[in-house]
Amino acid sequence: MLNAVLNDVLFLVQESATGLDTEGHYSFDYLNKNESLVPACQRIGDSDKYQSLLMDPDLSEYIIGRIVAHERGKVLSLIIKKTGLSKEDAETLFTYIIHGSFAVNRANHFQKNEKWAHDVQMLNRFTKAGYEKLAKND
Repeated sequence: MLNAVLNDVLFLVQESATGLDTEGHYSFDYLNKNESLVPACQRIGDSDKYQSLLMDPDLSEYIIGRIVAHERGKVLSLIIKKTGLSKEDAETLFTYIIHGSFAVNRANHFQKNEKWAHDVQMLNRFTKAGYEKLAKND
């Protein structure tokens, strides 16, 4: 049953981008209108009916695992393209990004508000700087 629910949720975000487009605008309104700047777990959390599921600590690792499986193919290739990292290193960075994004969104109760927008803006700038630094070191 949980897999069926997660499949439905992940289908909702299937057409969205990866949360790795760290260029450009970071305003609250812009983030709300541009899903490519928002991690998959937050895109899932947009639906009130899934928020309590996402907040359940007993299900977190399982849900993260499903998000990882769903996003891995798209995101790994983008990380490699942006950084020049090996697939193994990109996998480590991907794991860090997914777990970190989930933790930050969970801390914000999967609610898009000013605190959440601040956090996403900061993390996008941090991620962008890291990509740029890694790319220069190649």
